[in-house]
Amino acid sequence: MSWTGAPDPQAGLDERMIRQDLLIIAVVVIVSALVFVGVEFTEWLFAMTRPLEPLQIDEALPILVVLTSCLTWFAWRRYSQARAELARRQAAERQLEALLLENRRLAQQYLQAQEQERKSVARELHDELGQYLNAIKTDAVSIQQQVAGPQATALSEIIAHVDHLHGVVRDLIRELRPIALDDLGLHAALEHYLDHCRQRMPRVRFDVTLEGDLDSLAEPLNLAIYRLTQEALTNVSRHAQAGHLAIRIAREGPPEEDSDAVTFNITDDGRGTDPAEHRGGLGLVGMRERVEMLGGQWRITTGVGQGFSLFARIPVGAL
Repeated sequence: MSWTGAPDPQAGLDERMIRQDLLIIAVVVIVSALVFVGVEFTEWLFAMTRPLEPLQIDEALPILVVLTSCLTWFAWRRYSQARAELARRQAAERQLEALLLENRRLAQQYLQAQEQERKSVARELHDELGQYLNAIKTDAVSIQQQVAGPQATALSEIIAHVDHLHGVVRDLIRELRPIALDDLGLHAALEHYLDHCRQRMPRVRFDVTLEGDLDSLAEPLNLAIYRLTQEALTNVSRHAQAGHLAIRIAREGPPEEDSDAVTFNITDDGRGTDPAEHRGGLGLVGMRERVEMLGGQWRITTGVGQGFSLFARIPVGAL
Protein backbone atom coordinates (compact mmCIF):
# COMPACT_ATOMS: atom_id res chain seq x y z
CA MET A 1 0.00 0.00 0.00
CA SER A 2 1.50 3.34 -1.03
CA TRP A 3 1.19 6.72 0.64
CA THR A 4 -1.35 9.10 -0.82
CA GLY A 5 0.16 11.22 -3.58
CA ALA A 6 3.29 9.03 -3.94
CA PRO A 7 4.10 7.07 -7.13
CA ASP A 8 2.73 3.56 -7.09
CA PRO A 9 5.57 1.00 -7.35
CA GLN A 10 3.10 -1.72 -8.41
CA ALA A 11 2.30 0.16 -11.63
CA GLY A 12 5.99 0.28 -12.60
CA LEU A 13 6.33 -3.42 -11.80
CA ASP A 14 3.36 -4.24 -14.07
CA GLU A 15 4.90 -2.26 -16.95
CA ARG A 16 8.21 -4.09 -16.59
CA MET A 17 6.44 -7.46 -16.59
CA ILE A 18 4.52 -6.51 -19.76
CA ARG A 19 7.75 -5.54 -21.53
CA GLN A 20 9.41 -8.76 -20.41
CA ASP A 21 6.48 -10.86 -21.68
CA LEU A 22 6.47 -9.06 -25.05
CA LEU A 23 10.21 -9.62 -25.37
CA ILE A 24 9.77 -13.35 -24.64
CA ILE A 25 6.99 -13.59 -27.26
CA ALA A 26 9.16 -11.84 -29.86
CA VAL A 27 12.10 -14.15 -29.20
CA VAL A 28 9.90 -17.27 -29.39
CA VAL A 29 8.33 -16.12 -32.69
CA ILE A 30 11.71 -15.34 -34.27
CA VAL A 31 13.22 -18.66 -33.17
CA SER A 32 10.13 -20.53 -34.41
CA ALA A 33 10.32 -18.78 -37.80
CA LEU A 34 13.96 -19.72 -38.20
CA VAL A 35 13.27 -23.33 -37.24
CA PHE A 36 10.27 -23.69 -39.56
CA VAL A 37 12.14 -22.16 -42.49
CA GLY A 38 15.08 -24.46 -41.93
CA VAL A 39 13.05 -27.69 -41.85
CA GLU A 40 10.55 -26.65 -44.60
CA PHE A 41 7.65 -27.23 -42.27
CA THR A 42 4.91 -26.49 -44.85
CA GLU A 43 6.25 -29.07 -47.35
CA TRP A 44 6.57 -31.63 -44.59
CA LEU A 45 3.05 -30.94 -43.35
CA PHE A 46 1.68 -31.17 -46.93
CA ALA A 47 3.34 -34.57 -47.44
CA MET A 48 2.04 -35.87 -44.14
CA THR A 49 -1.55 -34.77 -44.76
CA ARG A 50 -1.81 -35.85 -48.49
CA PRO A 51 -3.25 -39.29 -47.57
CA LEU A 52 -5.95 -37.47 -45.58
CA GLU A 53 -7.04 -35.25 -48.47
CA PRO A 54 -10.61 -36.66 -48.47
CA LEU A 55 -10.99 -35.35 -44.90
CA GLN A 56 -9.93 -31.81 -45.92
CA ILE A 57 -7.21 -31.69 -43.26
CA ASP A 58 -5.32 -29.10 -45.31
CA GLU A 59 -8.18 -26.65 -44.70
CA ALA A 60 -7.60 -26.77 -40.93
CA LEU A 61 -4.92 -24.05 -41.11
CA PRO A 62 -7.36 -21.14 -41.68
CA ILE A 63 -9.55 -22.51 -38.89
CA LEU A 64 -6.53 -22.59 -36.57
CA VAL A 65 -5.71 -19.02 -37.54
CA VAL A 66 -9.25 -17.92 -36.71
CA LEU A 67 -9.17 -19.88 -33.41
CA THR A 68 -5.81 -18.35 -32.50
CA SER A 69 -7.13 -14.87 -33.26
CA CYS A 70 -10.22 -15.47 -31.11
CA LEU A 71 -8.14 -16.81 -28.22
CA THR A 72 -5.82 -13.81 -28.52
CA TRP A 73 -8.80 -11.45 -28.39
CA PHE A 74 -10.22 -13.37 -25.41
CA ALA A 75 -6.88 -13.20 -23.54
CA TRP A 76 -6.57 -9.48 -24.27
CA ARG A 77 -10.06 -8.83 -22.96
CA ARG A 78 -9.34 -10.73 -19.74
CA TYR A 79 -6.02 -8.90 -19.39
CA SER A 80 -7.69 -5.50 -19.84
CA GLN A 81 -10.36 -6.39 -17.29
CA ALA A 82 -7.71 -7.57 -14.83
CA ARG A 83 -5.76 -4.30 -15.21
CA ALA A 84 -8.93 -2.27 -14.72
CA GLU A 85 -9.82 -4.27 -11.60
CA LEU A 86 -6.27 -3.85 -10.27
CA ALA A 87 -6.46 -0.10 -10.86
CA ARG A 88 -9.78 0.08 -9.02
CA ARG A 89 -8.37 -1.86 -6.08
CA GLN A 90 -5.29 0.34 -5.92
CA ALA A 91 -7.50 3.44 -5.98
CA ALA A 92 -9.64 1.95 -3.19
CA GLU A 93 -6.51 1.16 -1.15
CA ARG A 94 -5.23 4.72 -1.58
CA GLN A 95 -8.60 6.08 -0.53
CA LEU A 96 -8.72 3.75 2.46
CA GLU A 97 -5.22 4.79 3.48
CA ALA A 98 -6.19 8.45 3.22
CA LEU A 99 -9.25 7.79 5.38
CA LEU A 100 -7.14 5.94 7.95
CA LEU A 101 -4.70 8.83 8.12
CA GLU A 102 -7.58 11.27 8.50
CA ASN A 103 -9.09 9.08 11.22
CA ARG A 104 -5.75 8.99 13.02
CA ARG A 105 -5.49 12.77 12.81
CA LEU A 106 -9.03 13.22 14.16
CA ALA A 107 -8.37 10.71 16.95
CA GLN A 108 -5.24 12.63 17.92
CA GLN A 109 -7.18 15.90 18.00
CA TYR A 110 -9.86 14.24 20.12
CA LEU A 111 -7.30 12.98 22.63
CA GLN A 112 -5.65 16.39 22.76
CA ALA A 113 -9.02 18.02 23.45
CA GLN A 114 -9.74 15.37 26.08
CA GLU A 115 -6.42 16.00 27.80
CA GLN A 116 -7.01 19.75 27.75
CA GLU A 117 -10.41 19.23 29.35
CA ARG A 118 -8.90 16.93 31.98
CA LYS A 119 -6.24 19.53 32.68
CA SER A 120 -8.88 22.22 33.11
CA VAL A 121 -10.98 20.07 35.44
CA ALA A 122 -7.92 19.09 37.49
CA ARG A 123 -6.93 22.74 37.82
CA GLU A 124 -10.44 23.66 38.99
CA LEU A 125 -10.44 20.84 41.53
CA HIS A 126 -7.05 21.90 42.83
CA ASP A 127 -7.63 25.65 42.88
CA GLU A 128 -11.28 25.76 43.94
CA LEU A 129 -12.32 22.61 45.77
CA GLY A 130 -8.87 21.97 47.21
CA GLN A 131 -8.60 25.50 48.57
CA TYR A 132 -12.06 25.40 50.11
CA LEU A 133 -11.34 22.06 51.77
CA ASN A 134 -8.18 23.51 53.27
CA ALA A 135 -10.16 26.51 54.49
CA ILE A 136 -12.82 24.27 56.09
CA LYS A 137 -10.15 22.21 57.83
CA THR A 138 -8.35 25.32 59.06
CA ASP A 139 -11.55 26.77 60.47
CA ALA A 140 -12.47 23.46 62.11
CA VAL A 141 -9.06 23.17 63.75
CA SER A 142 -9.28 26.77 64.95
CA ILE A 143 -12.73 26.22 66.47
CA GLN A 144 -11.67 22.89 68.00
CA GLN A 145 -8.94 24.64 69.94
CA GLN A 146 -11.55 26.90 71.51
CA VAL A 147 -14.15 24.33 72.58
CA ALA A 148 -14.23 21.07 74.49
CA GLY A 149 -16.44 18.08 75.04
CA PRO A 150 -18.86 16.75 72.41
CA GLN A 151 -18.32 19.77 70.20
CA ALA A 152 -14.59 19.04 69.98
CA THR A 153 -15.37 15.43 69.11
CA ALA A 154 -17.71 16.53 66.35
CA LEU A 155 -15.07 18.89 65.01
CA SER A 156 -12.54 16.03 65.01
CA GLU A 157 -14.92 14.02 62.87
CA ILE A 158 -15.33 16.98 60.51
CA ILE A 159 -11.55 17.26 60.19
CA ALA A 160 -11.30 13.51 59.47
CA HIS A 161 -13.99 13.77 56.80
CA VAL A 162 -12.23 16.73 55.22
CA ASP A 163 -8.93 14.82 55.19
CA HIS A 164 -10.64 11.86 53.53
CA LEU A 165 -12.31 14.08 50.95
CA HIS A 166 -9.03 15.87 50.32
CA GLY A 167 -7.36 12.53 49.62
CA VAL A 168 -10.13 11.60 47.18
CA VAL A 169 -9.74 14.93 45.38
CA ARG A 170 -5.97 14.46 45.25
CA ASP A 171 -6.40 11.03 43.66
CA LEU A 172 -8.88 12.45 41.16
CA ILE A 173 -6.43 15.18 40.21
CA ARG A 174 -3.68 12.58 39.79
CA GLU A 175 -5.90 10.54 37.47
CA LEU A 176 -7.11 13.53 35.50
CA ARG A 177 -3.81 15.33 35.07
CA PRO A 178 -0.56 14.55 36.87
CA ILE A 179 0.77 17.81 38.28
CA ALA A 180 4.33 16.46 38.23
CA LEU A 181 4.09 15.86 34.47
CA ASP A 182 3.70 19.59 33.85
CA ASP A 183 6.09 20.78 36.53
CA LEU A 184 8.87 18.17 36.66
CA GLY A 185 8.69 16.14 33.43
CA LEU A 186 7.82 12.57 32.51
CA HIS A 187 10.60 10.85 34.46
CA ALA A 188 9.62 12.41 37.79
CA ALA A 189 5.90 12.00 37.09
CA LEU A 190 6.36 8.27 36.44
CA GLU A 191 8.43 7.82 39.60
CA HIS A 192 5.81 9.65 41.65
CA TYR A 193 2.97 7.58 40.20
CA LEU A 194 4.85 4.30 40.62
CA ASP A 195 5.56 5.14 44.27
CA HIS A 196 1.83 5.67 44.72
CA CYS A 197 1.16 2.28 43.08
CA ARG A 198 3.64 0.58 45.41
CA GLN A 199 1.66 1.88 48.36
CA ARG A 200 -1.62 0.82 46.76
CA MET A 201 -0.31 -2.70 45.92
CA PRO A 202 2.00 -3.61 48.83
CA ARG A 203 1.98 -7.33 47.98
CA VAL A 204 3.42 -6.77 44.50
CA ARG A 205 7.18 -6.52 44.06
CA PHE A 206 8.09 -3.80 41.55
CA ASP A 207 11.15 -3.79 39.29
CA VAL A 208 11.25 -0.43 37.54
CA THR A 209 13.71 0.72 34.88
CA LEU A 210 13.51 4.24 33.42
CA GLU A 211 16.26 4.89 30.88
CA GLY A 212 17.24 7.62 28.47
CA ASP A 213 16.13 11.20 28.08
CA LEU A 214 12.42 11.06 28.88
CA ASP A 215 12.03 14.72 29.79
CA SER A 216 12.52 16.27 26.33
CA LEU A 217 9.66 14.44 24.63
CA ALA A 218 6.71 16.22 23.07
CA GLU A 219 3.53 16.51 25.14
CA PRO A 220 1.49 13.94 23.11
CA LEU A 221 4.16 11.30 23.68
CA ASN A 222 4.53 12.27 27.34
CA LEU A 223 0.81 11.83 27.87
CA ALA A 224 0.71 8.58 25.87
CA ILE A 225 3.46 6.96 27.98
CA TYR A 226 1.92 8.18 31.23
CA ARG A 227 -1.57 6.97 30.26
CA LEU A 228 -0.15 3.60 29.16
CA THR A 229 1.45 3.25 32.58
CA GLN A 230 -1.78 4.23 34.33
CA GLU A 231 -3.96 1.81 32.40
CA ALA A 232 -1.48 -1.06 32.58
CA LEU A 233 -1.08 -0.78 36.36
CA THR A 234 -4.83 -0.42 36.80
CA ASN A 235 -5.28 -3.71 34.94
CA VAL A 236 -2.64 -5.36 37.11
CA SER A 237 -4.29 -4.21 40.34
CA ARG A 238 -7.76 -5.30 39.21
CA HIS A 239 -7.21 -8.51 37.28
CA ALA A 240 -3.66 -9.90 37.34
CA GLN A 241 -3.31 -11.23 40.91
CA ALA A 242 0.42 -10.87 40.37
CA GLY A 243 3.27 -11.05 42.87
CA HIS A 244 5.96 -9.53 40.66
CA LEU A 245 5.82 -6.71 38.15
CA ALA A 246 8.59 -5.55 35.83
CA ILE A 247 8.35 -2.19 34.09
CA ARG A 248 10.85 -0.83 31.59
CA ILE A 249 10.41 2.52 29.85
CA ALA A 250 13.37 3.62 27.77
CA ARG A 251 14.28 6.07 25.06
CA GLU A 252 16.45 4.28 22.52
CA GLY A 253 18.57 5.82 19.79
CA PRO A 254 20.11 9.28 19.42
CA PRO A 255 17.55 12.08 18.94
CA GLU A 256 19.01 13.03 15.55
CA GLU A 257 18.51 9.56 14.05
CA ASP A 258 15.41 7.78 12.76
CA SER A 259 15.90 5.07 15.38
CA ASP A 260 14.90 7.48 18.14
CA ALA A 261 11.93 5.85 19.86
CA VAL A 262 10.42 5.19 23.27
CA THR A 263 9.80 1.58 24.25
CA PHE A 264 7.30 0.58 26.91
CA ASN A 265 7.37 -2.92 28.36
CA ILE A 266 5.42 -4.20 31.36
CA THR A 267 5.36 -7.86 32.43
CA ASP A 268 3.65 -9.53 35.38
CA ASP A 269 3.55 -13.11 36.70
CA GLY A 270 -0.20 -13.09 37.28
CA ARG A 271 -2.91 -15.41 36.09
CA GLY A 272 -2.81 -14.19 32.49
CA THR A 273 -5.66 -14.70 30.08
CA ASP A 274 -6.66 -16.67 27.01
CA PRO A 275 -5.52 -14.72 23.90
CA ALA A 276 -8.51 -16.04 21.95
CA GLU A 277 -10.98 -14.88 24.59
CA HIS A 278 -12.91 -11.75 23.73
CA ARG A 279 -12.26 -8.99 26.23
CA GLY A 280 -15.06 -6.48 26.45
CA GLY A 281 -13.06 -3.81 28.29
CA LEU A 282 -12.01 -0.63 26.55
CA GLY A 283 -8.71 -0.20 28.40
CA LEU A 284 -6.53 -2.23 26.04
CA VAL A 285 -8.38 -0.86 23.02
CA GLY A 286 -7.67 2.69 24.14
CA MET A 287 -4.02 1.87 24.82
CA ARG A 288 -3.60 0.33 21.37
CA GLU A 289 -5.26 3.33 19.71
CA ARG A 290 -2.94 5.72 21.52
CA VAL A 291 0.11 3.81 20.34
CA GLU A 292 -1.03 3.35 16.74
CA MET A 293 -2.20 6.96 16.52
CA LEU A 294 1.41 8.03 17.14
CA GLY A 295 2.74 5.60 14.53
CA GLY A 296 3.88 3.03 17.07
CA GLN A 297 3.89 -0.76 17.29
CA TRP A 298 1.93 -2.83 19.77
CA ARG A 299 2.24 -6.42 21.00
CA ILE A 300 0.60 -8.45 23.76
CA THR A 301 1.88 -11.81 24.99
CA THR A 302 -0.21 -13.80 27.45
CA GLY A 303 -1.70 -17.17 28.28
CA VAL A 304 -3.73 -18.76 31.05
CA GLY A 305 -1.44 -19.01 34.06
CA GLN A 306 1.47 -17.48 32.09
CA GLY A 307 1.23 -13.86 33.14
CA PHE A 308 0.73 -10.86 30.92
CA SER A 309 3.26 -8.90 28.88
CA LEU A 310 2.63 -5.68 26.97
CA PHE A 311 5.16 -4.11 24.61
CA ALA A 312 4.86 -0.84 22.72
CA ARG A 313 7.37 1.12 20.64
CA ILE A 314 6.59 4.70 19.62
CA PRO A 315 8.93 6.62 17.29
CA VAL A 316 9.80 10.07 18.58
CA GLY A 317 10.22 11.49 15.08
CA ALA A 318 6.60 10.65 14.17
CA LEU A 319 5.32 13.55 16.28
